Amino acid sequence: MPRKNNKQEIIISDPTQQVEIPQQSDFYKSPARFGAVPVDEAPLGWVVETRRRETKITKFENAYPRIYLPFQEVHRLEFGHGEEFEKTELFPTGANRLFFGDNLHVMRQLPSKSIDLFYLDPPFFSGRNYNVIFGDKNEVRSFSDIWEGGMPGYLIWLNVRLYEMKRLLKDTGSIYVHLDWHASHYVKVEMDKIFGYDNLIAEIIWNYGTASGGRAAGNKHVKSHDTILVYSKAYGNHIYNKQFTTYSEKYIRERFIYKDEDGRIYRTRKRESGKITKQYLDESPGVPLSTVWNDITQIYGMHLVKRKNEEIGYPTQKPESLLERIIQVSSNENDIVADLFCGGGTTPAVAQKLNRRWIACDQSRIAVSVTADRIAKLVEEEIGKLFVVPDFTVEHWGVYETPRLEKLSLNKFREFVIRCFGGKPETVSENIHGIRHGVPLFVGDPSRRSRITKEDVARFAKAVFNERGDNFGTMLAWNFGPDAKKAAEILAARENKRIDFVRLSLIRLEDEEFRGHITNKHKDYSELLTFIQPPEVRLTYTRIGKNTYRFDVSESVSLNKDGVIANVQWDFDYRDNRFSSTRGYSFLRDRSTGKPLLIVEYEFPSSGKKKCACSVQDDQGGERTVPFEIDVS
Repeated sequence: MPRKNNKQEIIISDPTQQVEIPQQSDFYKSPARFGAVPVDEAPLGWVVETRRRETKITKFENAYPRIYLPFQEVHRLEFGHGEEFEKTELFPTGANRLFFGDNLHVMRQLPSKSIDLFYLDPPFFSGRNYNVIFGDKNEVRSFSDIWEGGMPGYLIWLNVRLYEMKRLLKDTGSIYVHLDWHASHYVKVEMDKIFGYDNLIAEIIWNYGTASGGRAAGNKHVKSHDTILVYSKAYGNHIYNKQFTTYSEKYIRERFIYKDEDGRIYRTRKRESGKITKQYLDESPGVPLSTVWNDITQIYGMHLVKRKNEEIGYPTQKPESLLERIIQVSSNENDIVADLFCGGGTTPAVAQKLNRRWIACDQSRIAVSVTADRIAKLVEEEIGKLFVVPDFTVEHWGVYETPRLEKLSLNKFREFVIRCFGGKPETVSENIHGIRHGVPLFVGDPSRRSRITKEDVARFAKAVFNERGDNFGTMLAWNFGPDAKKAAEILAARENKRIDFVRLSLIRLEDEEFRGHITNKHKDYSELLTFIQPPEVRLTYTRIGKNTYRFDVSESVSLNKDGVIANVQWDFDYRDNRFSSTRGYSFLRDRSTGKPLLIVEYEFPSSGKKKCACSVQDDQGGERTVPFEIDVS
């Protein structure tokens, strides 16, 4: 286990470091008599601009321009051993990391060659309704972007992410991409371009069910498999741990037909030399793992008890045994596993069980909440006593919780705001807090109730002119008083009349102008920088039987524009100020409508005073956890 080095200096590398697209001209070349080949040497979305005397490769940045925003740590779940884990560029606090935000922009701010294994289960190209699972705004917006351009748009959307994953992979790393029949063949062609045809490790067929029941209905072949494409960063250098599956009863019955005097079962083998050898069943590892996996069923095909222990409640959840196999084959203990479409958190949960480090990301705040809850429960109930477990943080990118910003120190708040604005924090003087494109910046106080006054304007204007010799500046704040606006107008009116004029831009943090440097790059980026409030939770409960109560949060409201309550989690055994939902109460949906259940019933195992909590999430990314106590009878 990596240990902390108190004197270690963290060196931040350039996250924009690029990787090359493999040159495979011979592979794509065909004799003239065959005509054009329906593939291109460059992946879809990869742009090369040729101008006079200049060839400019913009890579994928025409479709998806690069922007940088700070991460906001909203929660750290501590397991008591945080100081024992080494701080690195990928893990700056020593903790595993769970991100809420657009995974492309999150990846672009992570260090190159830092990940050992990627597993991704991206939305299948099969229709919007099937893929939108949690239903919050960021998820819906993302899927709208995916389907807008048809298959080419989907592939460009995926390619830019695959390219970043290649950059993040170590030279010994591998990537598993989970797909179905809608697009697997198209994605295979694109991955050949990005990773190289020669770096394909395997095409795995996951045969997850049998041709029976509802699957067998209709006049068509029964769909019972997915495809998993596996590529390496550099074939031959990749980690591969040989795995075996157990022999079937039929295989044993037909081949292991002998028994010795001790009752041990064996088979005989004739070697090339003619020698006969014995192979004992209890010494045989099993059948070497092939590229057809038919021994792992879907969640919904499991035995009821096993299904109950794993099932979270959304339709695309993958079984833990599938991820166990992938992680064991292509990584070692303490390696770093990443899943940036993490959904309900199966990959980080299994990585945690297998003593791997992990990062995970999802565009849905509800998915992130479900994942965080799942990891916490796993550590507390199963593995916390088996080995030392690192803490993990929940971090937001692009969607920021206002109450937490208000709790920052003045200097931390100013640094955060300036980075959001695309500037560079710089303590030029007491009244100049940063620079953007050479223009001095001033940032107000963290409190949303604070406002800039005419005195603030005067001090900043004086600093701009006297200390910097400039005539332009920008003030950033939650609010501006009328006197501040008037003072700025008076200063600007001096232009063309006096040399000491100062023109100040007064920009509220929640105005469109504050995110202008983002929306100027791409019109669809308008919602990538938003400030959110937690919902207002209104909770009531009623006794309906012995130790049984009905809990109601249906009167709760979102405090964000156009927001609605999207999910509620319940913890009926709330301990140590740590939320861990009661099994079966993390993602409750009405089966007929798919809407969240805001009224639930629960029977406590015993009477007496009980500490409970509910966590309410809206569809804009807001979340509030409310503890309460109930005298159960």
